[in-house]
Amino acid sequence: MALDTPRTLRLVAFGIGGLAALAAAVELTRTVLPTDTGHVVRDDALRGILARCRDLTPEDYATDTECRAAWEAARQRFFDLAPEPAGTE
Repeated sequence: MALDTPRTLRLVAFGIGGLAALAAAVELTRTVLPTDTGHVVRDDALRGILARCRDLTPEDYATDTECRAAWEAARQRFFDLAPEPAGTE
């Protein structure tokens, strides 16, 4: 009984592929999700203001000082910036 080289290589390739799939499945079951997702705030007054401001037209946004202040606060919070002193704009 002679070895058929292409058939043997095909079996080896399928075996290695199966082992890789098994290793991936085991690794996915070992994945640990973080329990602390940071400081996500669900009830935030700023989020409510931003939700209202999101639907404004550019003309309305230009005159709405509350929305402009809310977006500036959101930018500062996102980039973790210190608030700018008044009058430096």
